Amino acid sequence: MSTEHPDWGRRLSDALRAAIGRNDLAAALALARDGDGQARSLASEFLLMSRGLGITVRVLLGQLGGLTGGLTPSSGTVPDSQALERDLRRLLADFRGSLEGSQEGGRGSVLGDGLAGGQAGDRGGESLPEVAQFTLRVLQARQQRFESDQALAAQQVIDALLAHDAARASQWLERKEIHDYLPYHDRLVRFMADSFGFVLERFGDQGLLRFHLDTAEGQRAGFEKWEKQSAAEFARTSAFLLKQHMGQVAVTEDDEKFTIVQTPCGSGGRLQTEGAYRGAHPLPFVSTPGPLTLGAPRIPVYCSHCPAWNGVATMRWFGRAHWIFDHPARADGSCTLHVYKRAEDVPAEFNARLAPA
Repeated sequence: MSTEHPDWGRRLSDALRAAIGRNDLAAALALARDGDGQARSLASEFLLMSRGLGITVRVLLGQLGGLTGGLTPSSGTVPDSQALERDLRRLLADFRGSLEGSQEGGRGSVLGDGLAGGQAGDRGGESLPEVAQFTLRVLQARQQRFESDQALAAQQVIDALLAHDAARASQWLERKEIHDYLPYHDRLVRFMADSFGFVLERFGDQGLLRFHLDTAEGQRAGFEKWEKQSAAEFARTSAFLLKQHMGQVAVTEDDEKFTIVQTPCGSGGRLQTEGAYRGAHPLPFVSTPGPLTLGAPRIPVYCSHCPAWNGVATMRWFGRAHWIFDHPARADGSCTLHVYKRAEDVPAEFNARLAPA
């Protein structure tokens, strides 16, 4: 017997839109002020995700800043150090340019656009770690502006609801979510994808696996908090985080497990459907079956961090995978994962797919 948990996959903004749509402005006002039991308020709805992505990017910047003296390719062919540093500087400069020039007027196609356009030049004179640190300061400033903009938009929604102006409330809700949060989210996700692709193309799949595991180690405190949660708590936490990627999330429960279906996944899935793996500067695929692909012939490079962080890393730390994937990273952008209530019920063949080839 299966039980649905529809509220777990519904975002606060969507609940608020529904209340406005049925002209229940009192309920909409309560949601905007007090949240829905998951997000604490409209102002804070996307802060956890934006800060979480910021932490990930901060760890990546540290990793990238030390890359020229760190990873060695599994092939034994050492990349030219000067070319590697030049390309890293270009990667970081393009990301800075995307942040510094992001006065959002609409979504556009941020996910599908590569960062190889040279939007910002290198400042010159600094070491690569210093360039990474400067990029981090730009990111921190952009995050502060984002949080201020979110608070302003949420207050405008509240003010409009108090004035019984449903149209204005809807306009500010749209601006807050679609014109502010989504492009910022997509820029951070695209930089993650570009970073993973950069490492894969220069250091191979084994180098990328090491890079992923080092990145996971830099975020281990968060995984340790999740490890202490019950299966139900962790499934609800997972659904909350996944829906903040702006895909469609549905959660069901049976006696054995929780199942989370994304149609599409709002990060890796939308990268596929919005063209990030096509065009002039396509992202690569991991094409060697192994733990990064969960044994499949290939997987999009961005999606490879999920089995690495939520499978290989947690297996090493805690003796179990946190997320059990079921045909992940499908071409239509969809993805299914399970959270098992008992570790011993996880299929042995899944754990085997996380082992080194």
